[in-house]
Amino acid sequence: MEREKTLRLPAAFRRALWIILVLALAAAAAFVAWYLSEYRNYNGYTAHIRAAEEPEEAQAFTFPKDPENRVPGFSPAAENDRFALYVRKDTAEIAVADLRTGRTVYSNPQDASSDPVARSGLNQENLKSQFILNYLDANAKEGTPWSSYAKAAANGQVEYFALNGGLRVVYTLSNEKLMLVPRQMDEAWYAILSTTGKKQAAKSYVLDEESGLYIMKSQGVTARHRQQIDADARAAGFTVEDLEAMNALLETEEEEASEALSFEIALEYRLTDEGLEVTLPYKGLVEAGGAQIRSVQLLPFFGAAGAEEKGDLVVPNGSGALIHFNNGKSGNAQYNQNVYDLDLVDADITATQNTQTARMAMFGICREDSSILATCERGSSLANIVADVAGRNNNYNFAYFTFSLRRTDVLVIAGENAIVAEKDLYQVDCKVRYTLLDGKYTGYSGIAAAYRERLIREGKLAPATGEAGDIPFYYDVIGGVKETAHWMGIQYLRVLPMTTFAQAEEIIAELKHEDIANQRVNLQGWMNGGYYHDPVNSIRVLGELGGTKGLSSLLRVAASTGGAVYPDASLQRVTDIAKGFYPSEEASRYYAEGYLVDLGVISPVAMRRTTTLGYAERGFKLLSPKFLSRYAERLADSIGKLGLDTFSLRDLAYEVHSDKRRSNVINREADRDLAVYAFETLAAGGRELMGSGGNDYSFPYLKHIINAPLRATMYPIIDEEIPLWEMILHGSVGYCGNALNLQQSENRTAELLHLVEYGAGAHFTFTWKDAAEMKYTGLNNNYATAFAAWKDEAVAAYRFINGALRAVNGASMTGHVRLGSTLAKTSYSNGVDIYVNSGAEEAAAEGVTVPPMSYLVAGGDAQ
Repeated sequence: MEREKTLRLPAAFRRALWIILVLALAAAAAFVAWYLSEYRNYNGYTAHIRAAEEPEEAQAFTFPKDPENRVPGFSPAAENDRFALYVRKDTAEIAVADLRTGRTVYSNPQDASSDPVARSGLNQENLKSQFILNYLDANAKEGTPWSSYAKAAANGQVEYFALNGGLRVVYTLSNEKLMLVPRQMDEAWYAILSTTGKKQAAKSYVLDEESGLYIMKSQGVTARHRQQIDADARAAGFTVEDLEAMNALLETEEEEASEALSFEIALEYRLTDEGLEVTLPYKGLVEAGGAQIRSVQLLPFFGAAGAEEKGDLVVPNGSGALIHFNNGKSGNAQYNQNVYDLDLVDADITATQNTQTARMAMFGICREDSSILATCERGSSLANIVADVAGRNNNYNFAYFTFSLRRTDVLVIAGENAIVAEKDLYQVDCKVRYTLLDGKYTGYSGIAAAYRERLIREGKLAPATGEAGDIPFYYDVIGGVKETAHWMGIQYLRVLPMTTFAQAEEIIAELKHEDIANQRVNLQGWMNGGYYHDPVNSIRVLGELGGTKGLSSLLRVAASTGGAVYPDASLQRVTDIAKGFYPSEEASRYYAEGYLVDLGVISPVAMRRTTTLGYAERGFKLLSPKFLSRYAERLADSIGKLGLDTFSLRDLAYEVHSDKRRSNVINREADRDLAVYAFETLAAGGRELMGSGGNDYSFPYLKHIINAPLRATMYPIIDEEIPLWEMILHGSVGYCGNALNLQQSENRTAELLHLVEYGAGAHFTFTWKDAAEMKYTGLNNNYATAFAAWKDEAVAAYRFINGALRAVNGASMTGHVRLGSTLAKTSYSNGVDIYVNSGAEEAAAEGVTVPPMSYLVAGGDAQ
């Protein structure tokens, strides 16, 4: 029988197949290794995040007597050349005495017990507390807030430790007085407690041969016996930490589940040269009984003003605002605002209001003869600022920070909403500095001056330049924008050049011809596909606008006229049409269900934040903070190769968000740290930066801020808007508001007068082509941008503003006061005063008369 013939491939071909297979496997392995290194296992960002500090070694505080009895009822805890810190043992209240003025500031009102509004109960307990705790119970239900007085001090559950220059106070909060009665103890502690006092421990515990521990008897140990063990334990120096250690020696799941709900919170007080610094340390937080901390209201009544006092609460809403003491608005909602606005990862999808952002983590309590400046030194992105007036729950005017230490999300299960809390507390030491100001720094002008001087002293703000002369003229130039096109019936996006680099040179030349030399150009849509650009891992200058050579020429032309061009980029908001971005790995996620955070513009009908209105480029993802530092480094490298010594950052100075990916939650404070690192990276080598919005962490790095806050949201409780933000920055940083030609206005002169009053420059947005060309693009909301149509009005607006502000360009703003319903005066460090009359009739004050809808420059070298 003839054998079957077997088909055999040639040996050379078989070897080639093996080689191809090996190479394919090697390539696949290399790709997996690259992918894991580039995304999943990347942790380079952690080097740029501030870690929680290790606790300082401390000894038990002994409550010495004060021979001078400066603060009756309190014991001295620390002292420096200017201030002395005192503490009261039974209530944990603290007081700071100014040794020069004799003035004392207390953590709590000293007549709280006789408050006619907070007569008893919860409001009375809150007045006596150093913090108020908000939490979820073991069933993930929101519990009634706990105050430090009711749940710790009133039960004698407060411990005190001496620090270098300060004091640590440790509170154990529980529903009842915490008994230092362990379920079991080791031989060493049994030997101590069984020979202490009435020796009740020897009668209540029995040795367990197997474990070698002394276990409490299951029967016969009465409440009276437990009280005696507690007294013996405290006398022997037994602490809450010892109790937890003993109970953990032989803990079972059943015992853990039945553990009583309790918390341990530490506060650290340290004197500074200016007042007091208070820290809520991460490593001083302990949760027990399955409960989870959500937030802490820190020192809610520090420096609170009584109902008979006169003054203001200063809050950083937008440009700034005042809440007058005792304004009778206790029936309105209290002021409560997130610092740096809402975290978009935590915010509701539906936008319920349009408000100004609190861009600074600070507030002030201003009395007639003294003030308190409170600034958040750590944890600002986790903070809310709360302020209220007398008459609602108590008879005091007060302000404070609330810190969100763990965020929650809502998960829908079988049609029911369930609260899902993040597993871990944020590893952030929340820190507030209270600067106690004397009569030199009164009112909101004093608050602004003190903060400005400190920022300059600490190198966080450049000193005022003192350079008089023409102010900057700010304008955006839109280069390329994506438009829909078709080829053989196939739809695609292409770049529509609204302004080429050569045309931008023409704009500069025409404005220079109008004697406007100090031009500051925010160049948008110049690279990576246009205005809605691809990620900035690398930079590709648009050839449709003139390419790299055209950009270099534009930069030279601007510099030759005395101005500068700032090419613009967005780091943290990535358009949905971006190429080279991997949302599944690089975008932030929600916590509960793990969805990507996918947002857009706010729908004018449904008010949802996810609308694109028909243009996909308007949708965007949030870059995870995990990759922000890497993007910044690559961007710095790319613009360095282009030789750019000026740059504009579209979102880095206003956007702060988290990433709630369950396998690696990155909190908002970490994003703030990484934004600071990005600024440092991009400003390296002396590069001059422009930014939008102007959150306080950007102050050290920006030379110019566009879209700055020039208004406040007039919440019902607010009485007056003020230029607080401007008073801090003027002379150190150039700034302007939103583009005037993109705002509907019934009275342009009134808007220009407001800019003069607030020391702000003019801002416009220009394109060379008519705005109608963008009708079918994602920028169709920019409906009036053609330079030819706006040139004359823009020049006139600049001349109007410059006529007033050129006298104070480079000077710091030292004062602001309203002299009447329509008349305001702004004062500067060079002696110039600018009076602004926004009324329809002339206004007179301080010996000057200002015509209607006009300004008057007086003093200094003003002509």
